[in-house]
Amino acid sequence: MGTYYHGSPVIFDKFNLDSLGEGSGCKFGVGVYLTEAFDTAAHYSEPRYGSADHHYVYTVEVPQKTEDNCLPFYGVPIPSSIIARVEAKLGESLPDLIKGPGRIPDGKGGTEGVSVGKYLRKYIAHRLSGVAKERLVKESQIDKKTTLAAEVKASEFLLSVGVLFIEWPQGVWAEYPNCEKNIAVLDPSKVKVVQIEEVDLDAKAQYVEGSRRPV
Repeated sequence: MGTYYHGSPVIFDKFNLDSLGEGSGCKFGVGVYLTEAFDTAAHYSEPRYGSADHHYVYTVEVPQKTEDNCLPFYGVPIPSSIIARVEAKLGESLPDLIKGPGRIPDGKGGTEGVSVGKYLRKYIAHRLSGVAKERLVKESQIDKKTTLAAEVKASEFLLSVGVLFIEWPQGVWAEYPNCEKNIAVLDPSKVKVVQIEEVDLDAKAQYVEGSRRPV
């Protein structure tokens, strides 16, 4: 099992997607957003719009991440096992951009990350929405905005091929994957609440060190 944190202004017993889009949106896909960083979870206990009287951080457990069930968002290649399952279910070959190495030369003697995980998720969302394959070859085509309904379909598709997590770095993109990480869990029933704590935030919605207290 893996341990993560989730911030919320309300108390609940089980995770679901009933309030989808009301928190930080679905920039990284449709799922339950968790983080390895306690202070980040505390920060996100403040509502996206307005303010809250209470701030709670949930300590949760999720199934163990593996190369086969976790889609990396940035900088590293998508595991070949995931590529194969997606192509088999779609019945088509994915664009080379998505199947690429994850990092490309930056023109300065180093490399820079490519968001191949995001491109795969968006490619699936577009295809399930009826966008022709021929219109999804270049980065600019794949990266076009998707609808919430399309993102829901993409998460359901990924779950159907054994992908439970989408993962991205905690703030420091250049250090991924050697940094704290965030994940979207595509199946809310796989998130188990272990503990709920109330915390205090300062005027900038940052966690006040030492303010953790059990609920």
